[in-house]
Amino acid sequence: MQVTQTQSIESILAGNRLKPDIKFQECPIKETLGILGRKWTLMLIRDIGFRKVDRFNRLLDSIPGLTPRVLSMRLRELERDGIIEKVEDSPMMVRWGLTEKGWDTLPILLRLMAFGAKWYARDVFEDKKPRSLQEIFTRPEVNEIVQRLYAS
Repeated sequence: MQVTQTQSIESILAGNRLKPDIKFQECPIKETLGILGRKWTLMLIRDIGFRKVDRFNRLLDSIPGLTPRVLSMRLRELERDGIIEKVEDSPMMVRWGLTEKGWDTLPILLRLMAFGAKWYARDVFEDKKPRSLQEIFTRPEVNEIVQRLYAS
């Protein structure tokens, strides 16, 4: 069933139309949160994907409270789960990059950013006023990237 622009999410949910038509072995949300819900994981994906922080010590510096032991563990887990991969410039310097699977997490992070900017503006912004993603990313070239990620 296609949803028209005028239908609200509330009306769709009220009609119980989001019930899956196939049976799941495991809930996809549960499986996703099993990976992405680990402490520091989304911050690491944020820094590698959006901020282009790609080296161990720089990642450690970019996330206050993250310890070297936990960072090492999370990087191994993300690599094992196929979300990041090592990009070696030399044997002495390892950089991390997102895989295709990792790039698919960025729209999720944008939705979380949009949610936080709207509903937790009092904590997020000094002026405590809610903002949309378009207000957060105002440069045309950045807004274009955000829109492409958001649409995927």
